[in-house]
Amino acid sequence: MDIHRCRFVDYTPHTITASAFSLPSSTLPLKPSSSNKLRLAVGRSNGDIEIWNPKFNWIHELTLPGSKGRSIEGLVWATAEGEPPRLFSIGGSTYITEWDLSTGRPKTNYDCNAGVIWSIDVNDKGDKLAVGCDDGSVVVVDISGGFGYLEHGMICQRQDLRVLSIKWFESKMLVGGCSDARIRIWSADEENKGRLLSNMRVDKSKAESTLVWSVMVLSKKRQIVSGDSTGSVKFWDLDNFSLLQTFKIHDADVLCLNKDVNEEKIFSAGVDRKIHQFELTISNKSKVSKWIHCFNRLLHSNDVRTMSIFESKNYNFLVSGGVERSIVIQSVSGFQDGKYKKLAINQQQSNIVVNSNLKLIIMWQDQTIKIWRVLESNSDSEFDTSFNTKNHVLIAKLTLSDEENITNVSINEDASLLAVSRINNVKFFKLSLIPKSTKLKINKIRDDQFDSIMEGGKKVFFYDNNKALILSASDELYKFTIDTEEHKIELIDEIDTLIDESNKSFTSLGHLNSIKDITIDKDSSRIALSRFNGTIEILPLNSNIQPYILTRLSSSPQLMKFTERQTLIVITEDTQVLEYNASKEKQDLSLLTQWSKTNSEFLPNQFTSLDEKPQGLFLQEDKLWLYGSSWLSFFDLSIDIPTTMSNNQHKNKKRGRDGLSIDTYDETKEEDEDLEEDQMDLIEGNQRLTKKLQTGKDGKKPFWITTKYRPILKVDIFGNNEIAVIERDSFTLPTAPTFDVHKVKV
Repeated sequence: MDIHRCRFVDYTPHTITASAFSLPSSTLPLKPSSSNKLRLAVGRSNGDIEIWNPKFNWIHELTLPGSKGRSIEGLVWATAEGEPPRLFSIGGSTYITEWDLSTGRPKTNYDCNAGVIWSIDVNDKGDKLAVGCDDGSVVVVDISGGFGYLEHGMICQRQDLRVLSIKWFESKMLVGGCSDARIRIWSADEENKGRLLSNMRVDKSKAESTLVWSVMVLSKKRQIVSGDSTGSVKFWDLDNFSLLQTFKIHDADVLCLNKDVNEEKIFSAGVDRKIHQFELTISNKSKVSKWIHCFNRLLHSNDVRTMSIFESKNYNFLVSGGVERSIVIQSVSGFQDGKYKKLAINQQQSNIVVNSNLKLIIMWQDQTIKIWRVLESNSDSEFDTSFNTKNHVLIAKLTLSDEENITNVSINEDASLLAVSRINNVKFFKLSLIPKSTKLKINKIRDDQFDSIMEGGKKVFFYDNNKALILSASDELYKFTIDTEEHKIELIDEIDTLIDESNKSFTSLGHLNSIKDITIDKDSSRIALSRFNGTIEILPLNSNIQPYILTRLSSSPQLMKFTERQTLIVITEDTQVLEYNASKEKQDLSLLTQWSKTNSEFLPNQFTSLDEKPQGLFLQEDKLWLYGSSWLSFFDLSIDIPTTMSNNQHKNKKRGRDGLSIDTYDETKEEDEDLEEDQMDLIEGNQRLTKKLQTGKDGKKPFWITTKYRPILKVDIFGNNEIAVIERDSFTLPTAPTFDVHKVKV
């Protein structure tokens, strides 16, 4: 096996600018019905919003694509009783955007008719938003009408300075941190609606104006917490609008604050990279409560821009992010010395495509596509020998004029066609190599009729070399044929899916019934599609087979691929490896293959104990290759796994991970009462596994794993008996200047 290690792909994640959990913290246990609605939204400086599920060691479910120059500067979820959580964002404009998770598009863009919005918050009832603007306005927006409904409520009494942070207090008052070193309080009651009640001044800096970057309201304690550009954290009395305590512990601006569910712990962070914790103590003698500074941790290598907390009786997470680009997760209860994890630079959804025939590597980000070609030493006749001094060359860089971020890119088998999808349009390009040159000629295929039919896509796939399958934003599947000579893109057909509209739950998140992934079998006769709710469907592509539902899984499929032996490999979110008989004839005998019955519940401990999730798979004959950001492995599907190296997954998972993610095996026993046919097959297969299994013939390995390559962005077939491992060393990422923390030598 020849392995090409490619480290020239310059993928750079964007700065994290905002984050928010979809559910408020509670002292009650997290029920399974609630955990299905718990998500973390993470905003980035390129306008993208990532939706993360904390189940099974954190899953990146989808990305809501942004556009050029529209950084996400604030995120909130509105959680009205009896309704699914609604996601709102702000970013460098006068608009509030409500997002439709099922389509990935904005549902509503509401103009506040004030200045550029700097801050946003939602009240406890989930029926009102408040935004602070750079012209000093505080605007209240009514969202009580349901999904997509935003209506003007009021504009509070004006003042002239930017409102950098805004928070509600029990729908009665609004607390704003401003750019003139003041904290202002507005009434939201009917009696004094919009009236400015008071303002409090923090310490001013002599060198520059003081900015109150963050405020936090403690409703139970009737206090306000503020963080400002002098590095001070201050506690204020909400009834008398007076200062209670001051802590000058940060060496630079305090950019974000957060609190635990009982309002007895406060966390602050900012430019100096440290996260500090304060605790409320009560004197036994005087019964007077005071805040004390307890701990601090240095987990970030650059500015911390945002912090979010979710707590329940059985789980608690403190999530932070910033200029470093990584999402850092730690425990609220074990902040001082507990475990933490950093979600790697790769987002579990690859933005790299490999063409093995011409040895091309394509990477897309924002509005730009880069295409490299890997050269074989002095044997690539397409290129002049003078260019063979290095093993790769950038042969094309394509920057699209539209401002929307790219959602997906695909290249056909002979590398003559390139497809680029955005949420509002799909474009096709003709590719041709220029002889004896390091350039790739790119011509856009213009077809006005196609543009009028296809109004954007989430994903696009090539099959039969000149045919394309497009998944629209509305989850419709269309087949097109591309004629490069006539510059025509003709509609062949629309593929009907089997989702039952009556099964949709209107109290859960809107994207759970949406299509998550699609894979096409080798002869292009059929496709398999998976949904976030765990359903896998088999649909015809170039055949007359009847569409049918293959299975309904309790955990959503993370990855899937057809094999050459008419089976479908599925990797679930809880890292189960399942192989299904994809043909109806074999399914009459058994839904799962014999390999899956025998091995799926007894995977090697080296695999089941991995912290990082699989982010890609491919097949080479009988070998199933899987990889994460720090590991690469394969299973030989022609050989059973010996019991000496196997591990019972259920026993391992019931112990939980490390307290930093949700493990549904600990939540409820309801799943045991509703075992699907494939789960019953697994149990029967395990019962038959009573003796030590053989390792196969010719010394073949049933399983192999290495951690030699990291961080991995993509691994794929790269020719006969060759694979390409594309890495991106985190030390090569461009970094902004960091605050110089004082180091003590011991």
